[in-house]
Amino acid sequence: MQTLKKISLFAAALGLASMVGCAAVDDDITVSEAVDDTVITTKVKAALVADDDLEAREIQVETREGVVQLSGFVDERDDIPKATRLADGIEGVRSVVNNITAR
Repeated sequence: MQTLKKISLFAAALGLASMVGCAAVDDDITVSEAVDDTVITTKVKAALVADDDLEAREIQVETREGVVQLSGFVDERDDIPKATRLADGIEGVRSVVNNITAR
């Protein structure tokens, strides 16, 4: 019985150590930063969809460390800076890289 207790304790410690080791998701990005980036991406996409003048389904959004990258296509040239302004207005966005192209 004592051996089973020690094995269980060891397994729990090993599991905890592996979870702590997973605190960095990619390079130097922590889990918290990755979650923040996901929230920012979702909010930017929501802002783009809420704007009736933009073809939001044609715009892709990626975020890394608060830097939002927009890519895709729009019908009007005026939509390119508009998408940048919408993304830049989201809390947590540090900067916006706009690679959107007008057709």
